[in-house]
Amino acid sequence: MAMVMGLRCSNTDYHFVLLTGTKSSPVLKQSGSFNYPKGLKKPFALKWMLEETRDRLQKCTIDRVVIKASEPLARPSGPLTERTEFEAAVLIACAQSGLKAAFKKVKSTIAKDLGMKGKAKYLLEFDTSAITDFDSFSEKTREAILAAWTELP
Repeated sequence: MAMVMGLRCSNTDYHFVLLTGTKSSPVLKQSGSFNYPKGLKKPFALKWMLEETRDRLQKCTIDRVVIKASEPLARPSGPLTERTEFEAAVLIACAQSGLKAAFKKVKSTIAKDLGMKGKAKYLLEFDTSAITDFDSFSEKTREAILAAWTELP
């Protein structure tokens, strides 16, 4: 059975989930969030993210990685740039690990890939009851779950 890792990066932390199962019956195996190390200069923080991702890929048999990407209307700013840099570190780790199935998806693509119309607003109507206590997770973790869910068979 395929294992999918969903990620939601920000400029201060990242949230991840591991899902298996199918689109109609997903199983949440693990979730977590981590703050980026404080006091590291940017190159070392990105190296940390690359190693963190590579370690997770090696510890678990992950078949696909899906990053919840920033929305196109997000205004260019320092935090957005930092988020994009950490997402790039994840993609590099995937490439170094030989994982070819790594994606970045915005909400409209997530909605479409979950069988709805391709607009972000339809995610509000998506039935998430298959994931126990879905609403109790943080918004970033919920975004990581939905991103991973799109790549289940």
